[in-house]
Amino acid sequence: MPLYRTGELRRYSDRGPVPRPLSVGKGVAVMLLCLQDAQQLVAPDDDRAETVFTVLDGTGSIREGDEVHEVAAGDVVHVQAGVPKALIAGEGTFTVLGLRRMRGRDEEAAGAA
Repeated sequence: MPLYRTGELRRYSDRGPVPRPLSVGKGVAVMLLCLQDAQQLVAPDDDRAETVFTVLDGTGSIREGDEVHEVAAGDVVHVQAGVPKALIAGEGTFTVLGLRRMRGRDEEAAGAA
Protein backbone atom coordinates (compact mmCIF):
# COMPACT_ATOMS: atom_id res chain seq x y z
CA MET A 1 0.00 0.00 0.00
CA PRO A 2 1.53 3.33 -1.02
CA LEU A 3 1.96 6.16 1.47
CA TYR A 4 1.12 9.67 0.26
CA ARG A 5 2.61 12.61 2.11
CA THR A 6 0.10 15.16 0.91
CA GLY A 7 1.99 18.03 2.52
CA GLU A 8 4.90 17.33 0.19
CA LEU A 9 2.70 16.82 -2.88
CA ARG A 10 0.68 20.04 -2.71
CA ARG A 11 1.10 22.38 -5.67
CA TYR A 12 -0.82 25.57 -6.36
CA SER A 13 -1.01 27.72 -9.47
CA ASP A 14 -2.25 31.23 -10.16
CA ARG A 15 -3.54 29.85 -13.47
CA GLY A 16 -6.12 27.61 -11.80
CA PRO A 17 -6.76 24.56 -9.63
CA VAL A 18 -4.19 21.75 -9.61
CA PRO A 19 -5.83 18.31 -9.47
CA ARG A 20 -3.23 15.59 -8.82
CA PRO A 21 -4.10 11.91 -9.13
CA LEU A 22 -2.55 9.96 -6.26
CA SER A 23 -3.99 6.54 -7.00
CA VAL A 24 -6.29 5.13 -9.64
CA GLY A 25 -7.62 1.62 -9.20
CA LYS A 26 -10.51 -0.44 -10.47
CA GLY A 27 -13.46 1.92 -10.09
CA VAL A 28 -11.77 4.17 -7.50
CA ALA A 29 -9.57 7.25 -7.80
CA VAL A 30 -7.86 9.28 -5.08
CA MET A 31 -7.12 12.89 -6.01
CA LEU A 32 -5.28 15.71 -4.26
CA LEU A 33 -7.11 18.91 -5.20
CA CYS A 34 -5.18 22.15 -4.66
CA LEU A 35 -6.96 25.49 -5.08
CA GLN A 36 -6.35 29.03 -3.89
CA ASP A 37 -7.97 32.45 -3.65
CA ALA A 38 -11.53 31.82 -4.93
CA GLN A 39 -10.53 29.31 -7.61
CA GLN A 40 -13.24 26.80 -8.51
CA LEU A 41 -13.14 23.18 -9.61
CA VAL A 42 -16.49 22.14 -11.08
CA ALA A 43 -17.27 18.54 -12.02
CA PRO A 44 -18.52 18.09 -15.59
CA ASP A 45 -22.28 17.76 -16.07
CA ASP A 46 -21.93 14.09 -17.00
CA ASP A 47 -19.88 13.19 -13.88
CA ARG A 48 -21.55 10.17 -12.28
CA ALA A 49 -18.99 9.43 -9.57
CA GLU A 50 -19.82 9.10 -5.91
CA THR A 51 -17.28 11.32 -4.14
CA VAL A 52 -16.03 11.87 -0.61
CA PHE A 53 -14.17 15.15 -0.06
CA THR A 54 -11.94 15.58 3.01
CA VAL A 55 -10.60 19.09 3.61
CA LEU A 56 -6.91 18.92 4.53
CA ASP A 57 -6.28 22.63 4.97
CA GLY A 58 -7.71 26.05 4.34
CA THR A 59 -11.32 27.12 4.05
CA GLY A 60 -13.79 27.19 1.22
CA SER A 61 -17.04 25.64 0.17
CA ILE A 62 -18.23 22.44 -1.42
CA ARG A 63 -21.33 22.58 -3.61
CA GLU A 64 -23.47 19.44 -3.49
CA GLY A 65 -26.39 19.85 -5.86
CA ASP A 66 -28.22 22.98 -4.67
CA GLU A 67 -26.56 22.94 -1.22
CA VAL A 68 -23.36 24.81 -0.40
CA HIS A 69 -21.33 23.63 2.60
CA GLU A 70 -18.85 26.07 4.15
CA VAL A 71 -15.90 23.85 5.12
CA ALA A 72 -12.53 23.95 6.88
CA ALA A 73 -9.72 21.53 7.70
CA GLY A 74 -11.06 18.23 9.00
CA ASP A 75 -14.51 18.50 7.41
CA VAL A 76 -15.83 15.68 5.21
CA VAL A 77 -18.59 15.91 2.58
CA HIS A 78 -20.04 12.80 0.90
CA VAL A 79 -21.66 13.53 -2.47
CA GLN A 80 -23.82 10.77 -3.94
CA ALA A 81 -23.38 9.57 -7.53
CA GLY A 82 -24.97 11.78 -10.17
CA VAL A 83 -25.23 14.86 -7.94
CA PRO A 84 -23.52 18.00 -9.34
CA LYS A 85 -20.49 19.05 -7.29
CA ALA A 86 -17.87 21.77 -7.10
CA LEU A 87 -15.07 23.03 -4.86
CA ILE A 88 -14.62 26.75 -4.25
CA ALA A 89 -11.54 28.02 -2.42
CA GLY A 90 -11.74 30.71 0.20
CA GLU A 91 -8.90 33.16 0.79
CA GLY A 92 -5.45 31.56 0.70
CA THR A 93 -4.84 27.90 -0.08
CA PHE A 94 -7.51 25.19 0.01
CA THR A 95 -6.44 21.57 -0.16
CA VAL A 96 -8.93 18.73 -0.46
CA LEU A 97 -8.53 14.97 -0.79
CA GLY A 98 -11.15 13.54 -3.12
CA LEU A 99 -12.04 9.85 -3.20
CA ARG A 100 -14.11 9.04 -6.28
CA ARG A 101 -15.98 5.79 -6.76
CA MET A 102 -17.31 5.15 -10.22
CA ARG A 103 -20.31 2.88 -10.56
CA GLY A 104 -19.61 -0.16 -12.65
CA ARG A 105 -21.94 -1.29 -15.42
CA ASP A 106 -23.21 -4.19 -13.28
CA GLU A 107 -24.12 -1.77 -10.46
CA GLU A 108 -25.82 0.65 -12.88
CA ALA A 109 -27.91 -2.18 -14.34
CA ALA A 110 -28.89 -3.40 -10.86
CA GLY A 111 -29.76 0.16 -9.78
CA ALA A 112 -32.00 0.63 -12.80
CA ALA A 113 -33.93 -2.58 -12.10
